[in-house]
Amino acid sequence: MQTGRKAPSGLFVVVMEYGKNFSGADKDVFYYNRAVGEAQHAWQSNFLHPVIYFYKHLPTEHEMKLRPPDWPLPRPDAIHHIVEDFLTDWTAPNAHILPLRRFLENCLSTDLRNFFAESCFLFAFTRQKLPPFCRQGYMRMQGLEGSEGLLRHAVEAGLLQDYSITDFMGDRPPDSHKGSQDQLLRDHVISVHPLQHLVNAKDEL
Repeated sequence: MQTGRKAPSGLFVVVMEYGKNFSGADKDVFYYNRAVGEAQHAWQSNFLHPVIYFYKHLPTEHEMKLRPPDWPLPRPDAIHHIVEDFLTDWTAPNAHILPLRRFLENCLSTDLRNFFAESCFLFAFTRQKLPPFCRQGYMRMQGLEGSEGLLRHAVEAGLLQDYSITDFMGDRPPDSHKGSQDQLLRDHVISVHPLQHLVNAKDEL
């Protein structure tokens, strides 16, 4: 198969397909229990739905001739069915987007999640290879503008740690910390000795 393009890192092919047993002689396309709604059963989808084929290299003409019966393409290295949708709207976060993202991550051996700047900063110092989102966004000084509401949402969702100030008696609202800090300063007085005369400028350093 000649395309004029090379694919050293592999390629994805998206084909819109019906189920293998969707139609035929004496078959009712509106039979009972004809549709599936769970992502784990997407391969059993009967109605029109996207099927993604992943190849580590371009299929050859010989492989095209040896493809399984009724298959539009040769057997791929990996395949993913996106579960059918009555409105042909494959944008549901859990049913469509998440399974597709995990399939792409497995094929590309990378992490395609979105990250906050704090996580990208940590990855930059602890990993040799950054996720694409950090590499294309954070490292180019791009991304979401931080706000108190966004930070609160990230903490509640478990995406970030809460670094707000807490006292030794437990959590308190930020406004109540001023009194605790003043009390600590009064209870823990640090004695400061008078500075000795500096002989020259080098002693000051």
